[in-house]
Amino acid sequence: MLVDGYSELLPVYPLIAQQILDDYQIERGICLDIGTGPGYMGIELAKITNLEIYFVDINKDNLKKAEQNISGLHLDNIVHFTEADVSALPFEDNFAELIISRGSLWFWVDQIKGLRDIFRVLKPGGIAFTGGGLGRYTPPNMHMRLKGKGRRAAKNKNQKANFLSGAGLQELLDKTGLCGCQTISDVEGEDATWIEMRK
Repeated sequence: MLVDGYSELLPVYPLIAQQILDDYQIERGICLDIGTGPGYMGIELAKITNLEIYFVDINKDNLKKAEQNISGLHLDNIVHFTEADVSALPFEDNFAELIISRGSLWFWVDQIKGLRDIFRVLKPGGIAFTGGGLGRYTPPNMHMRLKGKGRRAAKNKNQKANFLSGAGLQELLDKTGLCGCQTISDVEGEDATWIEMRK
């Protein structure tokens, strides 16, 4: 049973996980779920892959929630819980085949440094998928209903966040100086909300 109450965004996590698997075909190896919060993204990937998953968050309470959420699911993936800042990840270079982060980019103190450190720990041939979209598989009616929910929730909680999309997200990516990266949108014709990194 998942703790932390019902989240209106909960239905999109399995859809995004399936999209990631379909697009990148990474089923084994190490996956980092950066800014995991209650662990929803990593949990959904664990359900459909054999990935060894590191749930990474700067907030110890979030990691406890993630651990509670995973404990009752009887997954056979190897999992770890790591308290860390995305700007100083405690992993060696070329560590992970897959790195995911949904919704945390907007709250990083140093987004440029965070993206650079993700790239550092990404293995050659690996993929990092970072941003705040709802995924390509989310039905249009659900997409319209949920678009902007995270942003409004953050404002209601008075959380400082730097929400970027489209040109702003591309500008952030350009500032990193990283190669093999692009911005991606969920819906053709809409602003990009994801950064895809290939190494």
